Amino acid sequence: MDERKLLKNEARKHLKIHYFRNIIVAFICSIVLSGGLAYTTKNITDAPTTIEIVNRITNGTNLKLPQTSAIDSEFNKSIQNKIQKKYKYGVLSYIVNETLNNGNIMTTLFNGINKLILGNKISTGVIILISGLAFWIINWLFFKSIEVGRNRFFLEKRRYYETKMERVLFPYKVKKTFHIAFILLNKFVYQFLWLFTIVGGFIKFYEYRMIPYILAENPNIKRKDVFLLSKKLTDGEKFNLFKMDLSLIGWDFLSIFTFNLSEIFYSNAYKNFIFAEYYMKLRDKYFFALLNDEKLNINEPIYEEYPYIKNKKTIKIDYNKNYDFITYILFFFTFACFGWVWEVLLEFIKLGRFVNRGTMYGPWLPVYGWGGVLILLLLKKYRDKPWLLFILAFTLCGIVEYGTSMYLEYVKHLKYWDYSGYFLNINGRICLEGLILFGLGGFGFTYIFAPLLDTIYKKIPKYIKIAICTILVVCYLIDLSYTHNHPNTGMGITRNFSMIFQLTK
Repeated sequence: MDERKLLKNEARKHLKIHYFRNIIVAFICSIVLSGGLAYTTKNITDAPTTIEIVNRITNGTNLKLPQTSAIDSEFNKSIQNKIQKKYKYGVLSYIVNETLNNGNIMTTLFNGINKLILGNKISTGVIILISGLAFWIINWLFFKSIEVGRNRFFLEKRRYYETKMERVLFPYKVKKTFHIAFILLNKFVYQFLWLFTIVGGFIKFYEYRMIPYILAENPNIKRKDVFLLSKKLTDGEKFNLFKMDLSLIGWDFLSIFTFNLSEIFYSNAYKNFIFAEYYMKLRDKYFFALLNDEKLNINEPIYEEYPYIKNKKTIKIDYNKNYDFITYILFFFTFACFGWVWEVLLEFIKLGRFVNRGTMYGPWLPVYGWGGVLILLLLKKYRDKPWLLFILAFTLCGIVEYGTSMYLEYVKHLKYWDYSGYFLNINGRICLEGLILFGLGGFGFTYIFAPLLDTIYKKIPKYIKIAICTILVVCYLIDLSYTHNHPNTGMGITRNFSMIFQLTK
């Protein structure tokens, strides 16, 4: 059996272990490295209709036609107009509408700065130039390093089957992002210049092939050394690397005929394992002092993580604490008062004057207090699953806010907020933008603020805490009782900032 078959067999064996983890890492990295973060709406406004897509697939014709019909164009423009008319308020609405107009997230950002801060003084051409340059710089400084992180993941995963997906962040973890980005930029420039020599472009493509793998093993290596090492590793191997690429070309054709599904669910991760094995095969032929991570080179795979040294300076917060009743009362008022301060500040920034945004007269917004306390109480068993907790906090806060809105409208006949015109709102009672903030707030309450506040509260003598809680609860109940008959209906209490909507039964 030749070496190529051996490498492929090894790659297939590794791919099967935690299959979904492997394909997810490969897929996310390919999206980032292919510029997927440069979101554009060109494909939205020029996209074919659903009916035409189905017809093209059924007839076996190419899905990506060079130009869509006039009917398609008008259809998509009408959708764009409806979106822009429906969603007028909030940050997400601004982003959606601006992106639909100019087709680029980075341009949207600079447009916002130009309009909100600079008074619309910069020309459109300059904004496009600046946004394009900014995206290119950000892309090279932060996203291109993911190539090295991806290689690190697959180098570890071939021997340590419990390697976590977070290992793709290896360049950032070792704080060598800029160094790695600089070397990869040098590689790109040199390779581009060699293309003008025709044959040299082909040779240098394979000569530089191992640079991202060398950086994945030793991110501290100097620029000159990494190019020299890659040259030595690929001496006599360039044609073999070419033959390996040629032997995998069938997967590229299959990807075309399966609308990239075969690439997403198999060949992308498969190829990454193959070239991780190839690098280790080349590396083992030589001994270099600069390639000395022998932990990557153990004989047989094991069901463990790579034994990397974790940062001992990391602050550990015990977010699984059990809080007592007095602490929950303090949490309620802390969150409620924070919510009140937050909304008052936002209103002050918008209108330039003080407005009591509370549904009551005291400096608290109960919806924030109850939301924070309910997250801590009801979602305790999900604290070890951060993403699930975020989704549940997002949902729970939505239920609390929607229920509160209905109570105020149908019982008090008052409407204290209205999200109509905000992106993805439900009856004006809740909106996506607000729920994302609530979800993030619940995330912060659970993992950061509640544990830290509890530590602070424990330093206060118990009798003082009881006295504080008693005073706060009494004041709150008095406010609640008074508000029941005399609700706060001051200016700025609604989204229109000028009146309170009186609803009829």
